[in-house]
Amino acid sequence: MRPYASIMSQLHNNRRKASWRDGGVAATRYERAVPGVRKSTKQEDIHMHVDYWYDDEGVDVKGNNLPDEIWVEFKNVRGDKGWLFGEATTIAFDMPELAGFVVVDREELKDYCKEHVDFSGTVPKSQAYKKCYSRKDRDDLITYLVLEDLKQLKSYHVVGYCCTYLHPETKRVCSVFDSYVN
Repeated sequence: MRPYASIMSQLHNNRRKASWRDGGVAATRYERAVPGVRKSTKQEDIHMHVDYWYDDEGVDVKGNNLPDEIWVEFKNVRGDKGWLFGEATTIAFDMPELAGFVVVDREELKDYCKEHVDFSGTVPKSQAYKKCYSRKDRDDLITYLVLEDLKQLKSYHVVGYCCTYLHPETKRVCSVFDSYVN
């Protein structure tokens, strides 16, 4: 039998790979939903927390969101500043339930968190709504909000997914709704 630590390490690696893959799907969706964006460099992504540039404004795209669990990062896993303190102008949360991205101003979200999140200590994950949580063996500091919280922000808006695609053989523009039409 494999030791417990080895099994947990493999599970962590599998989760990290799945998260990376999900982030790639969110990035592709964003590129299709917002024509004209320019992908950031690896250095801009890592150090500035900017995934895309739209004109001169940085956008940080966050995949893997649920309406009742939208994670906000104050410190990253290394204990450095999290994406909430990055240089992106806006944050775009991939939200499949809305068939689009919930987009908010990063500074406004930061101000909301300063006012509504309890920073007095850390709590278990199950209690992390508007309270600080840190994962085991990580130096991160995160909390979660819900969609209703983001709707309180003046900058809140939804950018819908692109609902068409190009068929690879026929080159015909297809709609994702074609299969729903009788």
